[in-house]
Amino acid sequence: MTVTWSRGRTLTAGLTLIALTNAIALGGVAWNRSGEPESRLTMTQRELQQPNHYRFDRDDGGMGLRLRWRVLAADPLAVSYAYDRGAPEWMDTAKLASLGFDVSAPPAARRAGRRYERQLPKDALLVLELDGPAFRKALERARDRAEKEAAKAVQSGKTGRGTPARRAAEFLKQEQEKNSRLFVVDAGPSAEALRAKYPDRTRYAIVRGKVRAYYNNRGKETGWMGYVQVGNTRVNVPLEFQKVIASAPSASPGAGVANREFAIDVLVAFGKRLEPWIVAARFR
Repeated sequence: MTVTWSRGRTLTAGLTLIALTNAIALGGVAWNRSGEPESRLTMTQRELQQPNHYRFDRDDGGMGLRLRWRVLAADPLAVSYAYDRGAPEWMDTAKLASLGFDVSAPPAARRAGRRYERQLPKDALLVLELDGPAFRKALERARDRAEKEAAKAVQSGKTGRGTPARRAAEFLKQEQEKNSRLFVVDAGPSAEALRAKYPDRTRYAIVRGKVRAYYNNRGKETGWMGYVQVGNTRVNVPLEFQKVIASAPSASPGAGVANREFAIDVLVAFGKRLEPWIVAARFR
C-alpha cells in the first residue's frame, strides 16, 4: 500500500519537525545555563572575535563571537594563529595513550603507518587557560626571539623594515598587546580529574573537544604527537550586551585595539554542558 502525502500534510510534518528541533535545542541551552556555572572567565577582544567584525551572524541574524584559543607548540619558533586546531607540546605519547590511542609502537613500515593514520579522532575534555603560565611562556619565547634577532641585527647592520629583527620586534608587540591569552593546556577523559588538577574556575574552563594522533617521522624530533580541536567555540551575544560589543574595536592580529578606552571586559560562563555564554560585558 502506497501512502501519498498531500502538500498540506507535508508542510505540517515539516513545521512539527522544526518546532521539535527548536524545543530540543532550547531545552539544551536552558539545562546548560541552569544552576551555578562550571567556570567563569573574564575575556577581552583578544580572546573573543566575531568573524564579520562584530556584525550580525548571517546564519541566524544574531550576534555571535568565537573563542580565539591557541596552543604552545613544541617548536619555540612555531606560532599558532589558527584558532581551529593545534599541536601542543604537552600532547606526548603518554597523554595520547591515556586518551585511548594505540601508540604501542612507532609505525616504521608504510603499511603500519597507514594503519595508525586511520585512527579516528577521539572525543576528549580540554582545559582552557586564560592569561596563565602558557601565555607567559609564549611571551618569554617572543621576547627571547626579539632579543636574539636584535643582537644579530647589530652585528650585520640590517635593522630595516622587513628584516628578521623588525619582524621579531613586531611579533613581540603583538604578543604583548593583541594576541589571545587563551590556551589549551591539557586534555583528559574525566571532568572531575581535570577540575581537581585545575581548581581555579576563574582561570581555567573545561570544554569538549577532539584529539587526533599522528606520528611525526620528519626532522630531528620524531615521535607521537596530537592535534586538539575545541568543540563549540561560538558564544552568542544577548541583546543587552550587543551595543557594547558592537562598538568595541576588534583585537585580531591584523587590527589591534587602537584606543584602550574602548577595551571591553566580557564575562563568559561555561555551564553544565561545558558550553559558553555571556553573562556580562562592559567597557573597562
